[in-house]
Amino acid sequence: MTRRNIGIMVVAIAAIITLILTTYLFTRSSTQASVSLGIEFNAHATPFFVLFDEESFEENNINVTKILLFRTGMELAAGVARGDVVAGQACLGPIIMMIDRGIPVKIISKIHDGGFAIVVNPSIIKDLKDLNGQIIYTPGPGTQSYFLALKMQEKYNISFSEIKSLPPQEILAGLIGGSITAAILPKPYPEVAESYGLKILLEGADVWPDMPGSYVFVTPEYLEQNPQIVKQVVKLVENEVSRLMIDPSYAAASVARRLGISEDVAIKAIRSIQWSTELDVQQIQEYIDFLYSEGVIRERYDASSFVMKVQDT
Repeated sequence: MTRRNIGIMVVAIAAIITLILTTYLFTRSSTQASVSLGIEFNAHATPFFVLFDEESFEENNINVTKILLFRTGMELAAGVARGDVVAGQACLGPIIMMIDRGIPVKIISKIHDGGFAIVVNPSIIKDLKDLNGQIIYTPGPGTQSYFLALKMQEKYNISFSEIKSLPPQEILAGLIGGSITAAILPKPYPEVAESYGLKILLEGADVWPDMPGSYVFVTPEYLEQNPQIVKQVVKLVENEVSRLMIDPSYAAASVARRLGISEDVAIKAIRSIQWSTELDVQQIQEYIDFLYSEGVIRERYDASSFVMKVQDT
């Protein structure tokens, strides 16, 4: 073979390789799905933290364009209303409050039950009866923390002088600083407080054994336009929840890094959460009925109208 022929062959092979690579890259880029997510800044979002760290979304060709780490339901509602967030993870309370404010979302999967605890200053509160006449703090009406406070009064025949509201991080600061005596908080705030000498008096599950936790939500418009992306996200999250149900310790490093806490605190928090993918419409309906009976929401919504199970195919 002459040098000229060899040169032509090399050029031809290079052209073919370039064509193959260009086609692959173009196809991957053009078909990559985009989604903007909102998730809680707490241990309830553990499955998402692991998925981010393991780059599972990227590996499944899902481009997460934006992540809103929210601390309050109002932050989430604002993000969804602006269109900055189209799907994500949130506790049932903030999801129902969004619906009540006219922000339509669908619940499409479950992540856990429980995930809250009652934290007290042990120098003032020795047992449950000492909570009588005390102010207790929660992140606000509509949250599971708020209704745990109501359930506690009913179950243990105690009466708080007031149920006050503050963002979780401000409650934590108040507990550590001594200005707050008792509070109900989502994980891992109770464990963080405990590491500073506060006491976890009760787990939420002690008060409310079947208390709903957090769920995966999506806007109806995004679901309609991107059903396969939504199914893939749900599949990834549910697979991660299944891993957590077996042994959550593997996720401690991700939770610690994302939330800026120690791995010891992280593992204690995530082990106390009841991880579950069982989407129970009746459980959600009972929570809605409770919200309505307490005057927190305007209507007694039908849970079946916005709860749906999406299956990956």
